Amino acid sequence: MEQRRRDGVRHRLSDWLYDKGPGQYYQPAYAHIASAIGLDQGAFLDVGCGPGWLSIHLAEGHPELDAIGIDLSPRMIEQANRHKHQRLNVTFREMDAEHISYPDGTFDRAAAVQSAHHWQDKAAILEEVHRVLSPGAFFFIYEADRAASTVPAEWIHRIGVWPPDSMVRLGWRRYGMDDAEWDALKAVVQASPFQGGEDGRHGFYRRLVLAR
Repeated sequence: MEQRRRDGVRHRLSDWLYDKGPGQYYQPAYAHIASAIGLDQGAFLDVGCGPGWLSIHLAEGHPELDAIGIDLSPRMIEQANRHKHQRLNVTFREMDAEHISYPDGTFDRAAAVQSAHHWQDKAAILEEVHRVLSPGAFFFIYEADRAASTVPAEWIHRIGVWPPDSMVRLGWRRYGMDDAEWDALKAVVQASPFQGGEDGRHGFYRRLVLAR
């Protein structure tokens, strides 16, 4: 009981710190990713949406687009709902990505930004995302590169000298993927129902673009 309470406090503090730190200074990165996804109508799924910024950026100015963000953390969903304000075309739901409660072929695009390293059963999540995507749709997977050394200025919002590059790179080393982890993820992808894709980079991220 005491351990669960401590874990709960730790998770709440971690979520709060993310919202006040990376959730703010990564705003340009979210905007760049939203632009690359390139969807202005239809339905979008944000897998592991965190504080919701990717869905919010993607839906901004596109009333014919419905952006749905799902996350296991109720605290992240609370933050995301605060951030969306009165936007009617953005919805956030507490949900396990291993069991996505939407019908087959619901979404025209999906993305997972900095969430794949949390996945316990990567194969199950890939199967579920594949199921809820429509034929011809794409799934974008982004993970920070642990080994990246250059911080692209146009991808980070700064107030004066904050955050320093050293802090940004520390986040990548703690929560990104190295070559071995990325190769392991790609091996699971190759065994998944996705038919093919593109392995590359975007900004300081490693990126997979998987075709349904």
